[in-house]
Parts: sequence; structure tokens; C-alpha cells
Amino acid sequence: MLDVTTKRHRDRNTNDVNVYNFTWKRTPTSQMAITYSSISRGTTILCSHQTGSGSFENVVQSIIKNIPTRNDGKTTYQSESYLFHCVIENGMIYLCAANPDFGKKQPYAYLAEIKRKFQSGTLSMKAVNCGLHELDSEFGFIMAQDMEKFSKPGAGDHVSTLRSQVDDVKNVMTQNIERVLDRGERLENLIDKTEELEASSSQFQKTARKIRKKYWWKNTKMMIIIGVIAFIVLVVIVILILNGLKVFSKEDSKTTVAPTTSKSLSGV
Repeated sequence: MLDVTTKRHRDRNTNDVNVYNFTWKRTPTSQMAITYSSISRGTTILCSHQTGSGSFENVVQSIIKNIPTRNDGKTTYQSESYLFHCVIENGMIYLCAANPDFGKKQPYAYLAEIKRKFQSGTLSMKAVNCGLHELDSEFGFIMAQDMEKFSKPGAGDHVSTLRSQVDDVKNVMTQNIERVLDRGERLENLIDKTEELEASSSQFQKTARKIRKKYWWKNTKMMIIIGVIAFIVLVVIVILILNGLKVFSKEDSKTTVAPTTSKSLSGV
């Protein structure tokens, strides 16, 4: 907590003026209700801050490895006379350790506050690829300030409620915008598919005409060939029939009749 004290002194060339000295006045460690806090990506602790003594890190490691991060939610674990409150969101685990008699309201208000601050800056982008405790220098002091602030009875309740309501409204608006964008994308996809279908239909009609003409010519040629063959066969059959009737042997019959006539004349 920032404590502002005022001192007055007289300068030799001016009248009395006020001089402000800014000093940090911290709550004693023994009175801190929230004694440990960390932010993890899965089982990797990206940043943490501790005010009390004890091996919180080992206990937290054993806790977070059993926390499923696929679904968002809240949960509380009890270990070594402390309650470990957790908020899971988008694969990140926001955790703090507090005294059991401190309740759950303010620890979760604290977690909501550091989650908001962590996500509002560039740290949420860095958290994707950061290693173990790589963000301590950038976010550890913020965690320390808020741990001290929310360790006081009744601190941050009204502000946390308002911010929670604002976050809820923001989430609803974000979902609505995403739905509108999704609908817009679907309409664009439908338009694109319609245009593709029209182009495909036009191409299909052109291809169908070409195929129809091609097979029409094939059928026409086949009919002509069959007609010619049938005509030839018919001519051959007619010739064979005429030959069988001896239509083509008329001259031979004339030559046989002539000698008979001559013999009859000689007898006369």
C-alpha cells in the first residue's frame, strides 16, 4: 500500500511549502490472508509470488498436474492448512493460497482481478511460448500489490462485482459478434458455392452439347454404314434369285431353237 506523509519546512527564499514523501507501507506477512499466487500454462508456472514461508511451489506443482484445463471453471483444494483456489480459463490456471478462515469470496475476487490484468496486456500473447517463471519480472509485482490489497477484509468486493458484470456483458457481446461474423462467412460461402454451381452447370451444358453432337454423328455414320451394307446384301440376293430363274440364259435358248427349224425345212 502506498502511504503519503506530509512534512513542512521553511525555505530561506520562500514561505512555508508542503513536501510529500512517498513510502511503501506493507501489511505484515503474518497478517496477509493471501500468501501465495501463481499463473500457469498447464503444468508450467509462468509467474508466482509468495509472502509466507513454506514450500508452496511443490504443493502447487502436485495440484496443477491434476487440474484438467480443457474446460473452464473454478475449483478449490485444501492442503497443509491452506485453501488453494483456482480459476481455469483457456488452458491457463490462475491460483492463490489463502487461510481457510478467510473464505472464498475475496480470493476469487483477487483471481478475477489478476486474470483481467494478465489478459488485458501483451502477457497473454507471451504466455503461449514462455518457460518456467519467465514472467516473474513483468507480472510478479502486480500480483504482490493485489495480494496485499485483497488480503484486507471487504477489499475489492464492489469493484470485482462491477468488473465481473462488465466481463459478462463483454463476453455476451463477443459471442454475438462472433455469431454475426460466422453468419456473414456462411452467407459468403453460400454465395461462392452458388457461383461455383452456376459455372459448373454452364460447363456441364457445354460438355453435354458436345457429347450429344459427337454421338449423333457416330449414330448417323453407323446408320449409313448399315444402310450401305444392307443395300449391297439386297443387290446380291436379287442377282442370285435372277440367276436361279435363268433370266440371264435367253441367248442360249435362241441357239437351240435354230437347228430344229432347219431340220424341219430339209424334210419338206
